[in-house]
Amino acid sequence: MSDRPAIEIYSIGTELLNGQIQDTNSFWMAQQITALGGYVRRIAILDDDMDEMTSVLKDACTRGTRVVITTGGLGPTPDDMTVEVIARIMGVATEVDESLIERFMESRSIEKRKDVSEGLVKMATKPAGTLAHPNPAGVAPCVESQIGDTTLYSLPGPPREVEALFRQSVEGALADIYDDIRLSLRVVVNLPESQCGPILHSVMELCPNTYLKAFVALSERTTDGQRLPVDIVAWAKDEDGAQALLDKALAEFQSQASEKGSEVEVVTD
Repeated sequence: MSDRPAIEIYSIGTELLNGQIQDTNSFWMAQQITALGGYVRRIAILDDDMDEMTSVLKDACTRGTRVVITTGGLGPTPDDMTVEVIARIMGVATEVDESLIERFMESRSIEKRKDVSEGLVKMATKPAGTLAHPNPAGVAPCVESQIGDTTLYSLPGPPREVEALFRQSVEGALADIYDDIRLSLRVVVNLPESQCGPILHSVMELCPNTYLKAFVALSERTTDGQRLPVDIVAWAKDEDGAQALLDKALAEFQSQASEKGSEVEVVTD
């Protein structure tokens, strides 16, 4: 899938690395991106460390990543450093988005600008020249930055806010990038992963614009051997093309599995 525009997701927070909370945001976003026909190349968790965050996110941009999505690090505390990191990578200063300040004042019935807390001002701060999308479910915005050919969306950490901002400010842009029709089906094969794996790679080579993945964690042991679920995904510019490619990949998978003595059951549920 290396010919597909790549997306990378980075969750930021020491609390994630310490196991204090789970990184559900990456899991949820990966599902949404896959449903759009997108390609998630990398998911990682970063510590609240300025140098580490700068190095990793700068590297993601220089590797030609089409979209980078971060979650966390946009709050009011000193360990929230995402905005400063992006500004450092871009080589720009930070600036306060006064339109966000006005929204904060209106929502909290604050009459004078001087009464806006330092925490709110920090959450209204963004790298100069970037775009801040107001948060419909919280305070910290989604900050959209352009670094070379990479678009970077920085979201806050709370899952409710991540989902709201992803739907509002990210999903449509990703749909424009991945405008193909994507179809998929699940099959079950009576083969161990060691025998199934080479078949998956062979089918993907024979059928470009397909992706096959075996789910070992969902496999079952039966008297007939191992029942291994496999997802087959195909994409094309129109539904007829995607269906034709999916049928071709399924037929090729069935043929190669048959050579190893296994039938292929199509899951219809």
